[in-house]
Amino acid sequence: MAAGWSMTDDREYLRRLLRKAEEHCSLGSSEAVSTLYRNKPSSYFDDIRLNHNNIMKPYLKDNGGDQRCPINGRLKGLFFNVTLTDGQLPVKSPFGDRRVKMPLSEVFDDSAKLYFADFYCKPSRSRVHYVTLVLTHSGSEADSFCQTHLLKLDSDTNMYLRKPYLSSTYETLDRSAVHVEVMFTEAVNMTHRVLSPTGTFGRGHSTQGGIRKTVGCSICNVGIFG
Repeated sequence: MAAGWSMTDDREYLRRLLRKAEEHCSLGSSEAVSTLYRNKPSSYFDDIRLNHNNIMKPYLKDNGGDQRCPINGRLKGLFFNVTLTDGQLPVKSPFGDRRVKMPLSEVFDDSAKLYFADFYCKPSRSRVHYVTLVLTHSGSEADSFCQTHLLKLDSDTNMYLRKPYLSSTYETLDRSAVHVEVMFTEAVNMTHRVLSPTGTFGRGHSTQGGIRKTVGCSICNVGIFG
């Protein structure tokens, strides 16, 4: 965080950013979803198998997205996606040629907490927007951080990823050119998980240090047109 910003300022900034996200995403609908998925290059998963006892460990969030995102350089986690393409998992990914899937029911239960962390777009012609959520275990060190620095979402009713009350299904946002990404703050045992090959596009891997938010976008920059 930049010097001179107080925690109160940061939370107010995040509230305004959430309002920007809600304004843009309110035109979307919802669709049923059951899976979180994570793409990385084959070498990434080989390293986990050979050198880390098949444990995929959380790592420190980079500086991608909004420069005032409270989790940048401060919170460890693993990034998953939840957004579908025409009701199915996308066949290609910009992040790698191997995919691991994790059932939402495994991690998003009644003891989990969900927080809003960021809303941004990257400099590109497609101008896709991203909503960043953080999923924690209640009572964990990560959850304590999120309670202080992020905005808690209602797990039953929020528009981005929810488990309606007394329902066994999950729903996510279905909005053109908006992707919902979920940072899960716990380690994941890969021992019995299946890796699926997928196509890639763009670099085919994440950018070291992250990609900063587009400057001047009226949709996701706080203080521009509201």
